[in-house]
Amino acid sequence: MDLRGQVSAEFLLIVSFILIIVLVFSSIAGPQSQENSIATAAREGASSAVAEIAYTNVSMKPVKVTKTTITGGSNRTITLYFDTPLPSNYRTFVINRTVESLLSLNGVKPVNSTTVRLGDRTYTVQV
Repeated sequence: MDLRGQVSAEFLLIVSFILIIVLVFSSIAGPQSQENSIATAAREGASSAVAEIAYTNVSMKPVKVTKTTITGGSNRTITLYFDTPLPSNYRTFVINRTVESLLSLNGVKPVNSTTVRLGDRTYTVQV
């Protein structure tokens, strides 16, 4: 019995299984990484905006971003939560800064003043 081709066949079989596992893992991890990048950029933009507001308006107490949630399917909503209520006259400033921060990511394109697009998903910022 000749076993010279046995090692090559086993090697190809093992490599193909590893390749399948890597492809399945990357198809799951890729969108989650994109979502994490969006959430981080939104939080940084909002934090920067409220820090600037507190710096320029000394009568206002410092505000901290406590939570960022992303909900929805292909049209997603990014909701930012703060530890104290944000005055209504500053909401548009915070949203604009958050959108600017999102636009700094690779591949993000503006749709309007509160919405950006990344790939096949749109993200709308709410405060």
